[in-house]
Amino acid sequence: MKQVSSGIAEDMVMTKYKLLAGLLGTAVLVSPLAAHAEDEAAPQYTVLDGKYLDDRVYMPLRAAADGIGAVTTWNQKTKTATVELNGKRFEATVGPYVKLFDNRIYVQFRQFDSTFFDPNHIIWQREHLQASSDRFIIQVAPLKDAEAVKFATNAIAKKPQRKQFLKDTDGFFAQEYVYWEGFDKYKVIYNSEWNADGEYYSSTIEAKMKKSNHQWVIYSFNYGVNGMLPPH
Repeated sequence: MKQVSSGIAEDMVMTKYKLLAGLLGTAVLVSPLAAHAEDEAAPQYTVLDGKYLDDRVYMPLRAAADGIGAVTTWNQKTKTATVELNGKRFEATVGPYVKLFDNRIYVQFRQFDSTFFDPNHIIWQREHLQASSDRFIIQVAPLKDAEAVKFATNAIAKKPQRKQFLKDTDGFFAQEYVYWEGFDKYKVIYNSEWNADGEYYSSTIEAKMKKSNHQWVIYSFNYGVNGMLPPH
């Protein structure tokens, strides 16, 4: 049997929100993963790029309103935006808790969402730097997942362990997971299950990245191969 080195124990479970966010671009509408009765209209998620300021998540107001089919009006004199939907009204005047970025108004996610929907379903996922509700997924990470993976992949490209990983897993499905550790550090987990000569293995690479002098650089690297039981 092939010699097996100790691997990396990592949680490879992705939440439904992370899965949706990884598959979709900004402001894309999708149906949730949960099953619904045929006569029950399934809610839709609006995925938006937001901001994280003073421990609060902000979302772009007009894009959020468009995502739920609301009507938005703007009062130039008072610098106030008004959003209306099904008799409910949300007003935002530019000030301490209503931000202006690139001529776009950003409002607090929780306040906007709770105005129109159930306020008890806000979830903050620290490892993915995103907030979500039954209607919205707000991403505040400094990088998109694809960008984060690209930086990490370039950083480990010349490592012999990376080349061995690609050789062993050639022709097998490989997955990549991004986990944030604050806003200036993240790690990418590369994982693939494969077999050779009747034996089954799981190969894992963990690459940790940090921001240094306005660049993303690698500061930790681990590689492991674990033996597996054959599929039943």
